[in-house]
Amino acid sequence: MLQLEQAGYQKASAMRKIAQALAVVVEDNFAAQGRPRWQPLSEATIHLRVGGKKAYKKNGELTAAAARRKSGLMILQDSGQMAASTATDSGEDYSDIGSNKVYAAIQHDGGQAGRGLKVEVPARPWLPVTADGQLQPEAVEPVLNTILRHLMDAANRR
Repeated sequence: MLQLEQAGYQKASAMRKIAQALAVVVEDNFAAQGRPRWQPLSEATIHLRVGGKKAYKKNGELTAAAARRKSGLMILQDSGQMAASTATDSGEDYSDIGSNKVYAAIQHDGGQAGRGLKVEVPARPWLPVTADGQLQPEAVEPVLNTILRHLMDAANRR
């Protein structure tokens, strides 16, 4: 019993593992393009990402190369910098996950952006937390399993 009690006070390793589990959930969110699925890209964004005016033939159709680029577009992954910038931190009583990219918050929460705040960016929650501060459903099991393993390891120590 003493080992279990101590596990309740010595949580740093569990918090680090929880942060790592949340990072895997974020990777899965990017791979699935949202869970639930994110709102599709706007036509203006698609136009820019396939190459702008140069991506179209004189008859208005996409060039073959632009059509290939369009078919492979990922919603929140143009350069991959935001996904790659995902970082974790943890301590004795917290696990944290986020990004140092200035645009990461607007992508997660949505809102007005751009020059003069004229562009409406839809919320595309990529972090494993819902708008009301709860873990997204896909994150609950990994976090609970991490806590359970922490307690089981403590109980099995002699």
